[in-house]
Amino acid sequence: MKNTFTRLLLALASTCLLSVVAPVAHAQMAPGTVVSIIVPYPAGGLSDLLARAIAPTLSKLLSRTVVIENITGASGSIAAAKVLNAPANGSMLFLGSPTEAVLAPLTLRTVKYQASDFRLISMMNTAPLALYVRGDLPVSNVDELLALAKQSTAKDLSYGSTGPGSLYHLAGDSFRAAAGINAVHIPYRGGMPLLQDLMGNNVDMTLMPVDGTIAKMVESGKMKAIAVAAPARSVRFPNVPTFSESKSMPRFTTPPVWGGVMVSSATPESVVAQLFKALSDTLAVPEVRQAIEAAGGGLPAPMTLGQMSDFYQGESVKLTALAKAAKLEPN
Repeated sequence: MKNTFTRLLLALASTCLLSVVAPVAHAQMAPGTVVSIIVPYPAGGLSDLLARAIAPTLSKLLSRTVVIENITGASGSIAAAKVLNAPANGSMLFLGSPTEAVLAPLTLRTVKYQASDFRLISMMNTAPLALYVRGDLPVSNVDELLALAKQSTAKDLSYGSTGPGSLYHLAGDSFRAAAGINAVHIPYRGGMPLLQDLMGNNVDMTLMPVDGTIAKMVESGKMKAIAVAAPARSVRFPNVPTFSESKSMPRFTTPPVWGGVMVSSATPESVVAQLFKALSDTLAVPEVRQAIEAAGGGLPAPMTLGQMSDFYQGESVKLTALAKAAKLEPN
């Protein structure tokens, strides 16, 4: 009798435990859920274009409405914080990059999250950086730029970034230090406002990605690409030399930029798997790939969730070391 009662209690306990665990283990996004893609920069920039390239197909594959929200400011950390403060149920995706996820927590005192609070679930873009200058600056390569900057009568140059602590701030500060020149940092709320000011001759230079959007601006003649931070010349800029081809800065390098879809690391594994499958299928659609490649630097080779986890962790370690080496203290 006692053994029978004990078995009954154990059976009831197991049933109760399964009733708690099962909904989490098999969690799926609720039907009718509106999925928001949070873009940390203004409309018209690369992040925005990437989000708009995937939204229609992703909506069909998830059978849910997908909307895009542009939330700017504080090097993208305001948008990042909104994602992390929302329910971790897959209804809010982040179109993120190293700037917002990794560097902002290291360089902005107001940021309370860590890189590990995010999980990368889809890589959408990767590109080397190039040095761009305003169209009327009388230089055509890095050597001429440094010669101009070091003239006794020259005023300090200015370099723009997408915000304090951004990857482009890190790259610009590294360039300034390696070149041994004086240059003033001018932060912007996104890439598009910065590039508009560069074409309007209101800022002298910036390090930004090699991508289709910026390539069109270079073609207009209102700005110039004078060096690419990559081992070989870019197919987008075949006539632009690499830093390694210069006499003054042959060893200068910067990390490439990458972008992808992230979620809170607290998101259930089954929801992550659902989103990963939908995003992978979205990126396999030829029209989507063409739109991304036209706007961005290039679509990375597909990765598994495990590979993306390893990549993101490795990038976090590398960028943390670079930020410390550049002495970009929190402000």
